[in-house]
Amino acid sequence: MLLGGNEWKQASDEADAWWLARASRAGVTVITSAAQDIPDTQVRWAAEHFRSLGATVEGCQIQTRRDAADPRLLAQLAESAAIYLCGGDPGSAQHALRDTPAASALLARYREGVPIAGSSAGAMVLGGVCLVPGQGFATRPGLGFFSAAVIPHWRGANRRWRETAQRLAQAGEVIAIDESTGACWDGVSWVTRGPGRALVVTPRGERPVGEDGPSPPVE
Repeated sequence: MLLGGNEWKQASDEADAWWLARASRAGVTVITSAAQDIPDTQVRWAAEHFRSLGATVEGCQIQTRRDAADPRLLAQLAESAAIYLCGGDPGSAQHALRDTPAASALLARYREGVPIAGSSAGAMVLGGVCLVPGQGFATRPGLGFFSAAVIPHWRGANRRWRETAQRLAQAGEVIAIDESTGACWDGVSWVTRGPGRALVVTPRGERPVGEDGPSPPVE
């Protein structure tokens, strides 16, 4: 699931409940790579939010590339029932996770059927292309769970963000998602859950996710 931001809020309940229902048990592991400044706070917020959905939360604080090779944290991922990458700075998440044992572990867990989610920066880093606004809207390789680039917070996106989405759409797929809304892969097709829209941005305009795209995640 790719959430367009505003995680840990009641408005995200529909999307989060849909995602959590796919886990083998009601336990969520939160990877805090995008939250370099407040990892403990992110975990606390997540615990408060998911408690209302009947789930427990534990933090997996992968803040550096060294953390991403830590056997203790890798073992934690190996035992996780559901894994959520929080929001924050996509550049930090990309640097900490790309081409690391933790990234390989995430992909392995996904292929084993463990539901993976990311919100805002966490969703951005899961794509084949990761946009890094803090570095002049540059692009970096993402974790490659799917080929598209993700643009979160779409409903309130300003001109720079929208121009960037159009630029990226010239070269590949772009998914734009409103806050508290999930673009969700159900194993067959993409569906939208939540109060807003999830869209595919193309050079010719926008269309809802699920109508002929985007491409499916990796198998």
